Amino acid sequence: MMNLEFGLGVRREADQLLKSGNDPNQVANIVWKKDKQGYNYGIGIILDDKGKPMPSSATLLQYAKEEVENSTSGDYKNSNALLEDVKQSVLAWQRIPQSHWDRFRIILPSDAGTGAIETAIHVALMIDASINAIGIEELGWPAYRTMAKANRLGVREYGQEAVINEPGVLPIYQAGPMNTTGQVKGAGVIGERARGAAEKNRMCLLDRAYSGFEYARDLERVGYDAIMKMSYELQVKPFIEAGTPFLMALSPTKAFLTFSLRPCGFLLLYHPDSKKDAEMTNTLNGAIRARGSSFEHAMTRAFARAMVKDRARLEGEHEGALRRLASVERQWRTLAQGTPIHQLFSDNYAGLFRNPSATPEAPENIYNEHLYPVFSAGRCRLNATGLPSDPALAEKHVAVFAKFCH
Repeated sequence: MMNLEFGLGVRREADQLLKSGNDPNQVANIVWKKDKQGYNYGIGIILDDKGKPMPSSATLLQYAKEEVENSTSGDYKNSNALLEDVKQSVLAWQRIPQSHWDRFRIILPSDAGTGAIETAIHVALMIDASINAIGIEELGWPAYRTMAKANRLGVREYGQEAVINEPGVLPIYQAGPMNTTGQVKGAGVIGERARGAAEKNRMCLLDRAYSGFEYARDLERVGYDAIMKMSYELQVKPFIEAGTPFLMALSPTKAFLTFSLRPCGFLLLYHPDSKKDAEMTNTLNGAIRARGSSFEHAMTRAFARAMVKDRARLEGEHEGALRRLASVERQWRTLAQGTPIHQLFSDNYAGLFRNPSATPEAPENIYNEHLYPVFSAGRCRLNATGLPSDPALAEKHVAVFAKFCH
């Protein structure tokens, strides 16, 4: 019988940390850092084949250094003079056809993708006073609930393939692999959502934290440009074609490897009705002023300049992140074949995370092998990029997860 003394000790500590008010993500990070033999499967960043965070964006670091050196004067600064160029660069990165660019507006909320989502909720409330709740997909990003509470909104949870179309409910759809599970919605579901919102002229919020990640496995076969076009056509094009007004929150964090740098997010507002242009512009300006983001910190200004002047280099870093993901997805698919978790690495799943159900005894057994995913609500969320390059070690890790997860 396996000695589970170590694993049981970690589980007891994790349970105590949860009772003390830490969330499951924080708990995973705390217990992992205490174990010198530990392998990180919990933290939400892209890891290299040694289990270490991939290096921060060299492009943004360069521009940040220049921005700080040029910030000797004590006045407020922002990127307003570059904003139209930033918009065009972001839309080009997203491979949105130029014929649609005049229908988009952009602002740069601080705090990366999280700030973009929070600001999007503010904008939606300013546009539609009848909103009293957000609609989220089952197993969606947990932070949505916290944001709803902070904004005194209710939360309605729907099935993972539901069309959210209730009066007074702002639909939030993850426009890419689901943050927690990796599930990729089919074109039929996304099309129904777009058409359903258009019929009611209802604003949607598209959370696009993982642009292109759903097609990482095709990178070597078709190339980066094709992957980004495919991602746009699946996730965004249906909403444009349906004539749906939408907010799209874009995160640079995973795409451009800016985890520790935390630059701005991109918040795009699409509205098909040109008669609404002045109203939409005023609403965005009001939201960014209310957040205090109209005067930007140096990292945001640096990122805006990098997007305009060096988008190709940033896209190269995005491609590197996708290449790492593609490599581990191939490993998982091979090693998980014939196990209860094999379906999580089929073509219906992609991105950083998988979130299988876990047996009651999973935490102590998985901790006992010095593996640190996130345990929450009977599930084991694991970061796929935590898989090490050593073949024997990788096979052992997959076997442990497969034994206690399904």
